[in-house]
Amino acid sequence: MTIIVPAVLCGGSGTRLWPLSRTARPKQFHPLTSEATLLAETIARAAHAPGATAPVLIAGESMRAVVTAEAPADAQVILEPEGRNTAPAAALAALAALETAPDAIVLMLPSDHFVGDLAAFAAAMAKGASLAADNRLVTFGIEPDGPNTGYGYITAGAPLGAGFAVAKFMEKPKREIAEQLFAAGGSTWNAGIYMFGAQFFLDELARFAPQMHAAVADAWRGGARHGQVRTLDAAAWAACPSDSIDYAVAEKTDRAAVVPVTMAWNDVGAWAALHEIGVGDDDANVTSGDVIVLDSKGCYVRSSGRLVALVGVEDLVVIETPDAVLVLPRSRTQDVKRIVEELKARGRGELL
Repeated sequence: MTIIVPAVLCGGSGTRLWPLSRTARPKQFHPLTSEATLLAETIARAAHAPGATAPVLIAGESMRAVVTAEAPADAQVILEPEGRNTAPAAALAALAALETAPDAIVLMLPSDHFVGDLAAFAAAMAKGASLAADNRLVTFGIEPDGPNTGYGYITAGAPLGAGFAVAKFMEKPKREIAEQLFAAGGSTWNAGIYMFGAQFFLDELARFAPQMHAAVADAWRGGARHGQVRTLDAAAWAACPSDSIDYAVAEKTDRAAVVPVTMAWNDVGAWAALHEIGVGDDDANVTSGDVIVLDSKGCYVRSSGRLVALVGVEDLVVIETPDAVLVLPRSRTQDVKRIVEELKARGRGELL
């Protein structure tokens, strides 16, 4: 039976979900789409992959307390001294997986995504495992529902067993290109979910990024395990280049494959996404907490404590927290990053 080791990447600041998401507790540690946190949902979802073992959680040292608080008892928590992007994290996951089995397959998942169709997720993971077992670096492409410019794209090539060879990776396109890709078909959104044989990935990393491979291996060997927590050698890790799995390996290897999937996926990248995911009232208002909405339409309102009341407005996002309130049009939720930048410039404490 194929052994799949889920590796959940717990990094990311989630700044577009300020003021709820903060430096000390980013969005993946909040219950946004259910009563469970996004991280807890991801861990539970990973267990639906056929042959899944206990997960590996990869996080920064600064997140030790919040990650270990959510980690299942059988999980391994790998702490990075500082962030080095997703390629070194994937290598750490591969090294951990090899301790489970020499032919183990890694399923690498971001911790802050939403998936509404678990049956479709499990079916896609089974397809991906068959390709990964054949030494393929497998991506999972989300079937687009429109010409979105917020995601990278993967163009499928020749059929390849349960999926397709990757013909091309594309960065976030301009609107005209996104429309062309959507009209032509055969291209999917890059969800950042990967599956690969552990040893195969390390071999490919050694081919394309030898300095990174060597630094990760040194940091791993120089680290230590204390219960469920594994630390790394900080000096060796500091020498590791920072790069994404996309740039370091996926776009260079000739063994990349894509499995298209429709699974009610959302990367929860801004407050508007939670309006899309949530169940609204008859006027498409989605609320959470102590909220009263009258004569209003299309709003997303979230209260952490105090009563929030809206009357006669449309398409607003209103977020209340103990020390900050955010109000903006739902169409401009990507601009929350501008508020975050302004808070940084002013040295405000509401980011912490």
